[in-house]
Amino acid sequence: MKKKFTIAVLTAMSIFIHAQVGINTTTPNGATVLDIHSNEKGILIPKLTDSQRDTKLADNNPATVPPAGVANPALTEGTLIFNTTANAFQYWDGTLWKQLFVPTSSTAGNDGVVKILSGGAGQVKPTLYLKAARGTYGPEQQVFYQTPLNFAPPPTTSWPETTPDVADKTPYIYLDSPNGRFRENDIGGQVHIWRLVLYANADAASIGSINAKFQNTVSGFIVNSIGMVPAASNFSPGNVVTFYFYTIADPDSLAPGQGYKLTLSADIDVRVTVDSFTRVSLFKD
Repeated sequence: MKKKFTIAVLTAMSIFIHAQVGINTTTPNGATVLDIHSNEKGILIPKLTDSQRDTKLADNNPATVPPAGVANPALTEGTLIFNTTANAFQYWDGTLWKQLFVPTSSTAGNDGVVKILSGGAGQVKPTLYLKAARGTYGPEQQVFYQTPLNFAPPPTTSWPETTPDVADKTPYIYLDSPNGRFRENDIGGQVHIWRLVLYANADAASIGSINAKFQNTVSGFIVNSIGMVPAASNFSPGNVVTFYFYTIADPDSLAPGQGYKLTLSADIDVRVTVDSFTRVSLFKD
């Protein structure tokens, strides 16, 4: 009996010394602290609603975390829950709750469409007066929006599931500081299509063009898109000119405070008003 007790004590000490625990196994994996074996059952992760998570652990508002939004001071990076409101696993990254797994269905995943209509309380659309330079493209002018942005309502705008559920989603597509940067969906390697729609009113009865440039100021990556402007007419609010840009999210564009700046120039004198700017985040496994 004494021999059996000694073996049991030594076994228990071995578990604590090596920080290994095995459930349904007497030989836990040496690279893990917990090794669970079963061919019949799974593991049930704690389930919380949005309200329970925000009250008991921390809210998901970047304006209040940390530290004001942290209700539980013991909360640490890597904490895992199953959010029954979002029906998804989430983990705490030290600032926000992030979705652990992105669904592999294009109907509900990291894809989405965000259409900017205007900015500020007055729903102002950016307006620029572009000047030619002796028949060629004149000075570039940057497109700025007043914030917060006004978006097209659902189903036109359908934010990716990876976007935190906050009242003002402006920072997840546009940063007015520093210097007006447009942001991609925060998924590395994801492809995005941007569509810019302008109303253009040329001063003279001549055909010209507008050069729209979308530039990552960190990497220097530039996408140019040229749209033709018909001769001046009485059409109101102006002739529609459309531009497309393609970008791929990378460390330079996803870095805090970074993104793309949008500039316009023209080879004729023309007044332009931005009707809408749309970001399409293409599905990525």
